[in-house]
Amino acid sequence: MSRKVIIYGDSVMKGTVLDKAYRYRTVMAENLKKLGRMFNIDAENRARFGVTATGGLSLVKRDLEAGIDADYALLEFGGNDCNFRWNEISVNPDKKHEPITKMEDFIGAYRAMIGVLRGAGVTPVLMTLPPIDAERYLAFLGRNGNDAKRILTWLGDAQMIYRYHEAYSSAVAKLAEEVNAPLVDARGYFLYKRNFRDIMCIDGIHPNEEGYMLVYKAFEDFAGMKLKAA
Repeated sequence: MSRKVIIYGDSVMKGTVLDKAYRYRTVMAENLKKLGRMFNIDAENRARFGVTATGGLSLVKRDLEAGIDADYALLEFGGNDCNFRWNEISVNPDKKHEPITKMEDFIGAYRAMIGVLRGAGVTPVLMTLPPIDAERYLAFLGRNGNDAKRILTWLGDAQMIYRYHEAYSSAVAKLAEEVNAPLVDARGYFLYKRNFRDIMCIDGIHPNEEGYMLVYKAFEDFAGMKLKAA
């Protein structure tokens, strides 16, 4: 009998890639099929472009109220939560600006998702975030009509974008340990790659097809260790 996995997350778990013509497409479906065949998993991908942890919590609650049937629920959030309203920063770089989801609200939403899933008999599985290329992302923001120089003035240095992203990913890993939840450490598969920029899209925030093979490898290794033992 196959194990049912429901995936909640953002555009990373949709497998979004941006080509050189700035067209988006997704590549996750085939990787999920391969995992399904290898480990007898029936995966339903509920990831959505642009969603945050608070939006994910609302989706999880609606699905539970509708009576979802699942053994595991993968949670992958943080990339949009740690982001900023860059258009506002571009206009007013001297003002105070907060992330889309403040850290305390981000962790609160994650805790709530874990709680309601466990209460419904579904095992939550958390995931760290593939890293971003901050300089490439800053350039991408400028392409979208923002003033990259004014944004950089507010940031102090471009790598501040990376550090916010790192903080949210690290918070997920810490929470997984705290609540004894399984963790897929996708980020760790990227950090030692010497050709990191070669496996990222031109927007700096999504892996390219080669990069998503690392995400797939992270899931393959996790499933081999955790699901076979279950």
